[in-house]
Amino acid sequence: MTVTLVVAVGENGVIGRDGQMPWPRTGDQVQFKELTWGHPIIMGRTTYESIGRPLPGRTSIVLTRDPSWQAVPEVRVVHDVDAALAAARELDDEVFVIGGAQVYEELRSRRLADRMVVTHVALAPDGDAFFGAIDPGEWQESSREAYGGYDIAVYEHRDLQE
Repeated sequence: MTVTLVVAVGENGVIGRDGQMPWPRTGDQVQFKELTWGHPIIMGRTTYESIGRPLPGRTSIVLTRDPSWQAVPEVRVVHDVDAALAAARELDDEVFVIGGAQVYEELRSRRLADRMVVTHVALAPDGDAFFGAIDPGEWQESSREAYGGYDIAVYEHRDLQE
């Protein structure tokens, strides 16, 4: 199964503030929808709550440490990254992880992500959620497309290229 992290990140590494995106919508939602449509998406509870509903055309798998937390019936609730990946594997050979910071960090630190699709936003807002620096020794940029105020870059994990 291919695990792809999808993240929008400011020039200072910020990805969120108070459970929300720290900038106005950039326009990358079109690419996000095209990329993730028809595939399972994994997200933390805070990310799910900031969206406010399951995204159409995708199966939402929500990670939470709270065993009593529930969502609408079409959302699969799990309590750790391994269970999230197992649930996604039952559905498809590709899964997209859409946040938040703790979920990204665990997948990156455990080297469970194969690819990253990163929207680099040309802003440096205040925030309380961050995406760590992309290590060029671990990640190879394979493509980049510029848009007004942001770029979308794809990174491949170097272990997969060897």
